[in-house]
Amino acid sequence: MATSGLVNGTLIAIYKDVAGTLTKIANATSNDFDITKDMIDVTNKDSGGYKEFLAGEAGWTLSCEGIFEEDGGVTGISWKDIITDLVAGTSVTVAMTSQVSGDIKLSGSAFFSNLTMSAPNNDATTFSASLQGTGALTVGTV
Repeated sequence: MATSGLVNGTLIAIYKDVAGTLTKIANATSNDFDITKDMIDVTNKDSGGYKEFLAGEAGWTLSCEGIFEEDGGVTGISWKDIITDLVAGTSVTVAMTSQVSGDIKLSGSAFFSNLTMSAPNNDATTFSASLQGTGALTVGTV
């Protein structure tokens, strides 16, 4: 049954398709989704003093932050997996979803476009990763 009411962010995660199985990015503490649509200015002398636009091309990104764990013992997609895909320029199939039946599922092909690590003194080592969607975003349900 689909999630109802206000949604706890803990439910929603970013997953990478690994041989047909959605596998969560390990140790994530937050994730974000952003979609944009270019606006084409078609204002002309007959626009009556108001700007007019046509909808252009769309683009989308996903990003996440998490606690760093290089590889050993990680259940899910590790930092090492991400850097491997990024360096190789591998297109991956990803989804952002709660994995609850009936809930929304955003999915498509993407490239890891950015990966950072922060290792402050006497604090947790963290990472952030960004994915650039390539091609259409599919808006479906689990």
